[in-house]
Amino acid sequence: MLSVYFLYVLAFALIMAIVALVYGLQKLRTNLRTVAQELERCQLTLEISEDVGRFGSWHLNVATNIVKWSDYVFDMHERKHSLGDPKLDQAIDYYHPTDRPIVESAVQLAIEQGEDFEFRARIITEQGNELPVLARGTCQIGMDGNVLGIFGCFVDLSTPEDRYAA
Repeated sequence: MLSVYFLYVLAFALIMAIVALVYGLQKLRTNLRTVAQELERCQLTLEISEDVGRFGSWHLNVATNIVKWSDYVFDMHERKHSLGDPKLDQAIDYYHPTDRPIVESAVQLAIEQGEDFEFRARIITEQGNELPVLARGTCQIGMDGNVLGIFGCFVDLSTPEDRYAA
């Protein structure tokens, strides 16, 4: 008789644990939905800010050598989104030939020594337009001290006259 009572108590405790887990999962789902909505709002705010402020963001993944561009950076380069994010050497090829050594040196120092950078240079867009930019990069350092990536931004330095003349 005692063992049957024990089984009932055990079954009840198990049911209560399952109810608590289901409630906890529903709460997590609600919180996740809220976080996803906030992330979407932040992304939209960033996109609007980039457009109004005439700047774009990028991230170099050192392991893959791929530079992930924001929409505005694609627009600055007049590059089709369907081409995807460029490899580092392709991204550097957008710079004016006389500016490339500055860019290559800054990126190399960042990757090898973790040095942040800032420089002014010119990019040549897919349409052949020359665009003056300010580029900034800051290193993402791993636990082992090695550079994992570089986060950065471009600021479009062209004047309204430059933009409307093209």
